Amino acid sequence: MTIIYIISLFFISYLIGSIQSGLIIGKVFKNIDIRQHGSKNTGSTNAIRVLGFKYGIWAFVFDTLKGAILIVVLRSIAYEPVFMFNNTINFLSVYALFAVLGHVFSIFNHFKGGKAVATSLGAIIAIEPLIAVIVLATFAIVFFAKRYVSLASTFAALSALISFIVRIFIPLNYVNTQTKIFELFIFIILGLMIFLRHRTNYRRLKEGTENKM
Repeated sequence: MTIIYIISLFFISYLIGSIQSGLIIGKVFKNIDIRQHGSKNTGSTNAIRVLGFKYGIWAFVFDTLKGAILIVVLRSIAYEPVFMFNNTINFLSVYALFAVLGHVFSIFNHFKGGKAVATSLGAIIAIEPLIAVIVLATFAIVFFAKRYVSLASTFAALSALISFIVRIFIPLNYVNTQTKIFELFIFIILGLMIFLRHRTNYRRLKEGTENKM
């Protein structure tokens, strides 16, 4: 029965991730389909550009929550099936992966979606808040220096991967080494997803045509 619960939670996490916050906020509050404007992406960056900061920032907040909420809930109710391999590896981070997959390949939007940044941030907040602080600081430094969200997101993702690598060698009483290695693997996947989703941005950065925020 446990495996059924786990598979069900994977599906629930994917469905939560599939909720297109920017698209919903745009249609409900401003009668705007953000898929028809700006970059036509449903992520929070395009939501802020198209809807303005007042509304778009909520897309960022909700997209971030999608990556964290199931992990936080499962931890709070002490849900049992969160370990594998003789209870040595905590696999809560897999739920975050499914949430990001839902965000990027939304079942509610013809398997299209955002660029994985905000929802991945939510996952980091839930897994290791200190790394989330490092990621946000990196994003802020690069963004205010260059005003390119894509560049700031890339450096933030790199800072997350480096931090998770360093984390393996730091003794922590709430997580074992096996779990830290497993979570690094999950965040490598998320990092690669972020890099791949920004390929067109990198091309525009090279050509000097990338839009500043």
